[in-house]
Amino acid sequence: MIQMSQIAAANFHYKRYSLDYFLDAVAKMGFQNIELWASGPHLHLDYFSSQKLKDLNQKIKQRGLKVICFTPEQSVYPVSISHPDPEYRKRSVEFFCRHIEAATVLECDQMLVTTGVAYLDVPDTEAWKWCRESLGEICKVAEKEGVYLPMEAFTFYSTQMFNRAEHIAKMIEEVGSPYLKGLADTDVMATTGKDTIHDFIRELGDNLTYVHFVDGNPGGHLVPGEGKLAMTEALQALNDIEYKGYLGLELLDRRYFLNPDKAMRDSMTWFEQHLQ
Repeated sequence: MIQMSQIAAANFHYKRYSLDYFLDAVAKMGFQNIELWASGPHLHLDYFSSQKLKDLNQKIKQRGLKVICFTPEQSVYPVSISHPDPEYRKRSVEFFCRHIEAATVLECDQMLVTTGVAYLDVPDTEAWKWCRESLGEICKVAEKEGVYLPMEAFTFYSTQMFNRAEHIAKMIEEVGSPYLKGLADTDVMATTGKDTIHDFIRELGDNLTYVHFVDGNPGGHLVPGEGKLAMTEALQALNDIEYKGYLGLELLDRRYFLNPDKAMRDSMTWFEQHLQ
């Protein structure tokens, strides 16, 4: 059965507070794990030296926390491994490789990856090929550093070629790296409207190594229980397969920005009520 020790707090909705505040807050609440969003104003890697990363790792460990997924900002930043421009793709690959190396400093063995935006006026077959080639290069570094890459599908607002569980499974097979894995986001799949958690479980099998467990209307990335999604059913589906990975609280709605602690506490309360 899924345990509280598998729930991961995240700093996405703490952007109006310092990173130190986030670490202190979730440690006091009793969280053991965090997904660390690498973005300004908290952690923009261009402004972080190796020593600053080492210092941050010590701060995290001193609070009894562990980084279970390192997530560089790749939706807002100009990052796309399926872009037609080879220089754009090259720099995007370098972006991910730098973050893999940063993940190792933070003693984290997972880093989230996505395809980037896919143009509607470019053949899907070409974009898929560019994405596959880019992932192959990123996986070489991931294998060397021992960092797994859970890959997340986007909604159809960002890509028409990579928004379903079957797309993730197909890419994992084609890339052929044991370090490329799959991520299921309960709100993203509901927004796309093509898959359920059962589809992700069936398509990905043991390659499902991380879940963003968030509610929605759909859309919003809300605290479990605050939206319309079947969160209890999703939790049961994961329990049924004896899921051993983590459930990350990727809370994104602006309603949480001014009082992020309440959102974290409410999330923890939901799990306390639903975990046996």
